[in-house]
Amino acid sequence: MMVRPNVPILAFATLNVHTNAWMHVATISCCARRTRNNVASCQERLGHRNDNSRSSGTLRSSNALDISTHEPFPNLYGKTLVSIQECIDAHLHQQQQQQSRNNHSNEHHLNNNKNAPRLQFIDASWYHRPDPTTNALRNPSLEFQSKPRIPHSHYLDIDALATTYELFPRDNPKKLPHMMPPPDLFALAMDAYGIRQFAHDADGGGSVADHVVIYARRGAVFTPRTWFLFLCMGHDPKRMHLMQGSLEDWMEMGGEVEYPSFVSDTAESVVSCGEGYEDCFDGGILNVTKLYRSRGHDKTKIRYQTSVSRATNICEKDEVLRAVNEHLSLSSLSNPQNITNYLPNADIANNSKTIIIDTRGSGYSQKGHMPSAIHLPYRQLVSPSNPLVLLPKEELHDLFVSRGIRYQDPDLKIILSCGSGVSVCHAFLVLTILGRRISEENTRVYDGSWKEWGRAEEDLPRILP
Repeated sequence: MMVRPNVPILAFATLNVHTNAWMHVATISCCARRTRNNVASCQERLGHRNDNSRSSGTLRSSNALDISTHEPFPNLYGKTLVSIQECIDAHLHQQQQQQSRNNHSNEHHLNNNKNAPRLQFIDASWYHRPDPTTNALRNPSLEFQSKPRIPHSHYLDIDALATTYELFPRDNPKKLPHMMPPPDLFALAMDAYGIRQFAHDADGGGSVADHVVIYARRGAVFTPRTWFLFLCMGHDPKRMHLMQGSLEDWMEMGGEVEYPSFVSDTAESVVSCGEGYEDCFDGGILNVTKLYRSRGHDKTKIRYQTSVSRATNICEKDEVLRAVNEHLSLSSLSNPQNITNYLPNADIANNSKTIIIDTRGSGYSQKGHMPSAIHLPYRQLVSPSNPLVLLPKEELHDLFVSRGIRYQDPDLKIILSCGSGVSVCHAFLVLTILGRRISEENTRVYDGSWKEWGRAEEDLPRILP
């Protein structure tokens, strides 16, 4: 691979809310500090990624807006899994486009390009366990503020952009974590980030949907959860992408990054966000509570169009209970609250119209599970050496078939569950990549998952350890 030359250093400043100091951000290229051997080593670690990135699977698009704008990123368009090199190339292409727009100041040229899709990077780093090397829980928002990141990227916190008890006590009285947000809140957040999707803009212009590339830092695992958030909110599925590899892999392959550093507290703040939303960011991190309370309740006209009235492919406890009761009836159990014998998973998969897949790891056996739930740990779906990279399609296919899961049958209803609605999105992603004909009815994610089902207050059938 040819090492790219350095690019000019760009600088801006933003307020660090934790220290009340101003942060200077330098945008530079890592290329000069990386050797060809580093790049080759990184490509070898991520070698099978390109096979997956050539096919995005069968993406549900019935809820997506009809976006007809000229496509400026053909190397990404229609791909769910994209290689780091493809992301680097698209990033450089956007820089070239911006430079071209700067060189053409005539009104006709600017009007023709104002609604062209842009490239937006989302840092979806999220950790559910302490770092094994330090035994401390990492703070992804603080890392976004203080460590290298892809230039002009945004940090999205799935715990904040959610139906929280704080903002929606009636909708989440059980205080369950990171429940899917109402579409209006998601759209408001997109406006704050400056991420666009609309059929026609306020000035009568054409349609547009930005490309969203989701990435994370080394040690994070759950980028598919953020991808699923965009999917079930109706963002154009052909313009939603998961970078196969970490931010550190991006840097090792010569990708450009921003380096925050502290400078004088007299510097001006420049936040990468939507126009008029600067006050909703604390040190570059979107404050969702402040955003909703100051702009929600129809206080602001929302431009981003979600195309859905509620999150799609989401189910609740009652729908899961009906499936469990169907399985229990097949097993002829008289006391489903104290289950010691039930049909093996393979029998359920072969005889039921609905199956439940549980993607947890050790929690499946250590905390308990639903009767007949088929165990498919999310860690088995990703590369052992890099959990931000999916396994090749052939291996993913075998993992489902070996469990008797007829995923290619569109008449089979699949309900996906996990600990709290996060790792379950790995399975939804894989079903998409494998080409399952996914519909709103035949593939569902149980948002509450075991966090709700396993509560002592719930009178539900459970297999306990």
